[in-house]
Amino acid sequence: MQSRRIGKTEAVDEVRIDWAEATVDGGQLTAPLAGEPTKEWAERVASVIERLHSGGSDWGAIKVTKKKVTVADVTAGAEQDLQHLLESAVMQANADFAAPKQDSEDERSREDQQMTDAFQQFAPRPEDGGNEN
Repeated sequence: MQSRRIGKTEAVDEVRIDWAEATVDGGQLTAPLAGEPTKEWAERVASVIERLHSGGSDWGAIKVTKKKVTVADVTAGAEQDLQHLLESAVMQANADFAAPKQDSEDERSREDQQMTDAFQQFAPRPEDGGNEN
């Protein structure tokens, strides 16, 4: 986990999308969030999605709240790309709001630690078996 936080926000426990409870009705995906996200965490996810989403996709507007993610106008065949976008944004927000790591014996400069944290984010997560999807 990355130890950097956005602004003066408090660290939050890792949040995840509860795909087992996700539903699509009338082309709208509703996926609840597991964990205890804050308003700031939800705003960060929305910000990351805006950055990563280049438009021209097989879905419409994405809304993130403290309880769920909703996506309008989802079309068949877009599931994997949409899941990847949403998971990427959640992973980044979790990294941004993670509790700081304990200081190690060999103190790194702030810049070196930020780069170390950024590179460590490339490591596969154990809960997904090392797969990125």
